[in-house]
Amino acid sequence: MIALTLLLAAADPSAPCVRALAAAPGMACVEAGRGVVLAEDESEARRLAAHAVGAEARFAQGFSGSSAPYAVIMAPSTSARNGLKAAGFQHVLSWPAPRSFNEAARSSLETGARRFAASQGMTEAQTRQVVERALSQLPTPEAQAALDAGMVPHELGHLWFTAAFWPDAAASETEAPRHYGGPGPDWLDEAAAVFMEDEATADQRRDQFRALMRGETLPALGPTDGRSVLLDLAGFLGRDHPGLARAVSVAPDLARSGGVGVSFTPAGAGPAPATLERLFYVQARVFSDYLIRTSGRPAVLAEIAQATAGGQDFETWLARRGPDLGLPSSLAALQTDWDRFARNF
Repeated sequence: MIALTLLLAAADPSAPCVRALAAAPGMACVEAGRGVVLAEDESEARRLAAHAVGAEARFAQGFSGSSAPYAVIMAPSTSARNGLKAAGFQHVLSWPAPRSFNEAARSSLETGARRFAASQGMTEAQTRQVVERALSQLPTPEAQAALDAGMVPHELGHLWFTAAFWPDAAASETEAPRHYGGPGPDWLDEAAAVFMEDEATADQRRDQFRALMRGETLPALGPTDGRSVLLDLAGFLGRDHPGLARAVSVAPDLARSGGVGVSFTPAGAGPAPATLERLFYVQARVFSDYLIRTSGRPAVLAEIAQATAGGQDFETWLARRGPDLGLPSSLAALQTDWDRFARNF
């Protein structure tokens, strides 16, 4: 006890984990570059911290800057969130603990499946079959670990991107967002977040793009004409994020479920918003690849964001900067070049 007291007394009160644990005592804390990760045990905190550090490196590469100070914390209380903000962590990303995720996901999937069965007038035996199929979608521990590797950087990317280019954006969590992420165009905000994902997730999205362009049906999307959606660049650049309505509708429930949102879409129920949402992510990944490869600039998204934050729309930026970067100078010409790139990707 004496040794522990002396150790705590010697701790630097300005150290990130000391400040973080004052707001969220009893958790394991690991420093991660410009932030911290707080979890139920140290191994879990180190695992998530590695994903956050990788995200910081990709943000520096793609957006030529440092990420805003942040804390990733598993299933935080309101007081812990407020305390972390007061301690200087600009962004607090809630992340579900594995146990909380499994419980919330199982409950959400079963509820959604039962609602669907009831809407179809199914018998109890048929309902049980629908529930079993829904629960079969629960990710394995390996799949959940892979999801964390992509989604922790993805969600941090949304936060850092907005802070970098729209630092004065309102951060109220009680208002329904006009955009899915920050004030920028939805396609650009999502492209920035997808850019932050780990390489395994990026390659998976690229593989899905190629399969859809070949006309294949992917189990994760179900029957859909993905090729026509992916080729429609004007639609991608102009539409609201397909997940916006879902994000607004489930927002009141997220706090009660530890930040977990899981939905069940029966096969054949499309074309579902969930399918369009997944296509949006796939298109964002490969359109980012197109812009980077064609321009030869890893930070081209940052240049577009800077212009957009300054009041220019994408078409104006393209006319001004496109020729210098090897890009077409108009949206019509961009659509033609995108069609070529996508078909040969």
